[in-house]
Amino acid sequence: MSHRSPVALTTAVSALLVSLTACGASLGSGPQACTEIGAVAGISLTVASSFAPEVEAVELEACWEGTCRPVAVELYPGEDMVDLGCDSALPEGSCSATATPNGTLTGFTEVRGLPEADVESVATVTHPDGSETTTAPLTAAARMVYPNGEQCPGAAPQLGLLLDGTGLHPA
Repeated sequence: MSHRSPVALTTAVSALLVSLTACGASLGSGPQACTEIGAVAGISLTVASSFAPEVEAVELEACWEGTCRPVAVELYPGEDMVDLGCDSALPEGSCSATATPNGTLTGFTEVRGLPEADVESVATVTHPDGSETTTAPLTAAARMVYPNGEQCPGAAPQLGLLLDGTGLHPA
């Protein structure tokens, strides 16, 4: 049995404690690490696949605290992610996924000052033939999103809406 000097043991224990402290978030023994990722206050809109062929563009109007604001939403084809699996169970193996169109239209737009509160929204839909229709008002709550968890900075209120042939709905 070999005996180590007290200085070597103290140094080894200190190095181990520093390592554990640095990795504490992954071990669950300390506070969770926060990244630099933050959310943006805004409104997301999904146009249902059954209604998407009837939609050329959408403009929203969002109202809270007695003031209404126009909200332009640029729409893009929606996609679902399809897991293609992994080529190995080893950590250095690679995994992949692919995006597959799902027939929806989606968009997100930043809305400065959006509160964590009820927001009344109306959508004006421009159809491919140039005609427009306006939905009935919908009141739905904008909710805080926390990209890194509630204990980290970077949270912002967001409102998710779904538009189909019957109007707006909370997403």
